[in-house]
Amino acid sequence: MRVANGQERQRDASLPSILVALAANTTIALAKGVAAALTGSSALFAETLHTIADTGNEIFLWIAVRRSDRAADEMHPLGYGPERYYWALLAAVGMFVIGGAISIYDGIRSLFDPPELAEFWVGVTVLLIALTLDSVSRIVASRSLGREARLRGITKRELLAETADPTLTTVYLEDTVDVLGAGLALVALVLHQLTGWEWPDAVATIAIGGLLTWVAVHLSRRNQSLLSNQAVPARYSARLRERIAGEPGIEDVVSLEAVYLGPRSVLAAAVVRVDPSLDAAGAARVLTRARDNIHAELSVIERIYLTPVP
Repeated sequence: MRVANGQERQRDASLPSILVALAANTTIALAKGVAAALTGSSALFAETLHTIADTGNEIFLWIAVRRSDRAADEMHPLGYGPERYYWALLAAVGMFVIGGAISIYDGIRSLFDPPELAEFWVGVTVLLIALTLDSVSRIVASRSLGREARLRGITKRELLAETADPTLTTVYLEDTVDVLGAGLALVALVLHQLTGWEWPDAVATIAIGGLLTWVAVHLSRRNQSLLSNQAVPARYSARLRERIAGEPGIEDVVSLEAVYLGPRSVLAAAVVRVDPSLDAAGAARVLTRARDNIHAELSVIERIYLTPVP
């Protein structure tokens, strides 16, 4: 929560990764498309579809960042945070349809009707360039992810599993699959050149489609969970409970629920026991002070409701 509190005054951490990935994928998509047409490789065609899907996804993610960061208004008093999950979900669906399903279909078709492969060195050159650019984009995303993980005191794997910002996660996983996919396509081309076998190209195409499908399903489930008011991780709830209980005049926190409203926005509701010696006005002052103190310290808490019980 302190991490998000500090970040909200800075440029969105995921935006540089999105822009780098968009520039890299646009360049790579054009190069792969030309190489696929010249070589006839189904794996390169799958990689072209994959990169086109990624380029569209970066645009979706850029829209997600821009729209979700709008200030709250009368129609959306709790802000526009969930829009990030909506646009990220659309990006995952695009990855599944354009990158995953079509690639698997084309790979299966190529198993039964393998295309002739030509212009070997064109394909190799384009894939080596793609590997380089994808690796650079992945390094940028990985460093952003690493900085966030270090601030939270957790590993990158844990951050990928729990972060409420799907944009950085999507870029990182996309770039990882980009590197693996380009590597598979390159291996398939080299095997065909050395052995004359045609099936490695089709198998690589199916494998690329399978990787994209897995990532798309994973991201879809993650965004679905966030759209349906996912609770913040238990350790953050425990710290918030301790923080509320530490307020003067509050003796105990009976129950606490905290859910994400957006990547850096949380709604919290707690049932608390106040000092029984306080009258109604005194209890009201204690709760008001507690809300103000907590929000000032952790402005990631967009709303906090404290309900007193005997």
